[in-house]
Amino acid sequence: MKATVGSGRNLQRILGVTFGIAIGLGGMIGSGIMRTPSLVAGELPTAAWIVGLWILGGLHAALGANIYAELSTSVPKDGGPYVFVHRAFGDAAGLLTGWADWGSYMASTAAASVSFGEFLSLIWPAVAPHKAVIAVLLQASLYGANMVGLREGRALQEVASLIKALMLLVFVCAAVAVAWAAPFGGHGAMAPAAVTPALGLLSLAVAYQMIVGAYAGWNGAAVFSEENADPARSLPKALFLGLLATALLYVSVNLGLLAALGTDGLAGSAMPFSAVIARIGGPLPGLLFAVGAMIVVASCANAAIMGGSRVLFALSRDNLLPGAFQSLNKGGSPDIAFLLCAAASIALATTGSFGIVFGLIGVLATVVGVLVDASFFVLRKREPELARPFRARLYPWLPGLLLVVDAALLVLFSREDRTGIAVAFALAAACVPFAWAARRANFGPSSSSA
Repeated sequence: MKATVGSGRNLQRILGVTFGIAIGLGGMIGSGIMRTPSLVAGELPTAAWIVGLWILGGLHAALGANIYAELSTSVPKDGGPYVFVHRAFGDAAGLLTGWADWGSYMASTAAASVSFGEFLSLIWPAVAPHKAVIAVLLQASLYGANMVGLREGRALQEVASLIKALMLLVFVCAAVAVAWAAPFGGHGAMAPAAVTPALGLLSLAVAYQMIVGAYAGWNGAAVFSEENADPARSLPKALFLGLLATALLYVSVNLGLLAALGTDGLAGSAMPFSAVIARIGGPLPGLLFAVGAMIVVASCANAAIMGGSRVLFALSRDNLLPGAFQSLNKGGSPDIAFLLCAAASIALATTGSFGIVFGLIGVLATVVGVLVDASFFVLRKREPELARPFRARLYPWLPGLLLVVDAALLVLFSREDRTGIAVAFALAAACVPFAWAARRANFGPSSSSA
């Protein structure tokens, strides 16, 4: 299958399992895991609840990977969730999915770049008042590298993802060493906080929304299905291996933080990684941590930048955005799509607030999840003859469980995050007239071939 665009160029099919794992690690491991452990701990009463919820987040994502592996290998086109929902439900639902997914990518890019500025200030305190400027400069550098070509973006993502995975492993070892050196019963004890938060449905929803946001991006490999050299074999491996590696790192990091700080110390520290490193002593560990943290969030931002541009590409190919967003440069990158992504993510980053931009990710990811779950069942029923190199395991029970869980979470998140759900409803309300207007505008004939 080739995607011929207005420039006369085609998407380059040069990606494989390594990139798929790297884009998954890059999309998940970023500002979320650097900042959310303390927020999660502040909502839960014990270490067992904290660790259990992070494990549950990984299992939840694995249920999603079960259906994404089928969908992305049976409909191997760039765009990820948008492609599946559009095929199942048409323009309006496809637009809602595409916009929500794209918005999540842009929020992730902004959140990661803001965190980059915050970690840089640990090394260079003078830039602390200018973290929004630093965020913009980081994004400009990443967009520039990706606009050169797909090979350059791939290399940047693979190297950065490897480095940050190793950095997290080193941090876990350091946290265990800090806990081991602490006096018995001191801060290393995994005991409840001095003021134990009450466990209720709302507090669970708040904590789990943050965890969903931290895991968001696990499906990154599916967004690049069309650029994969062998999607039928590579995509399932990339989805599951990337998710497994990330879940193991997330659980290990939280165990390390809890061992070193305790539940009260973790809940009370806005930057728990820095708190652990400070206990080692000396300037070198803090310097190495700040540099490593900057690599972690820069990799996350790069993954989101690459993914967001592919969503716009897919919307344009189906005539829901102007044909210019299908433009590919000589390096195989959707250059015009990158420009729109840059405008949106930089605008978000100028708020300088991690909380504002990160809070949207969990809600938007859940909205997209419900729509993808439903599209899976629709396509199974409506297109039974569709080639499915990978078939979801334990159909219909595991996919059905995922749909129920995602729908229930959406209800819970709507009670907890009024702003996030309002954004989702606003997107939904705008989709029907926009889809109608896009068709009437005749943006151009579809340029994809099955």
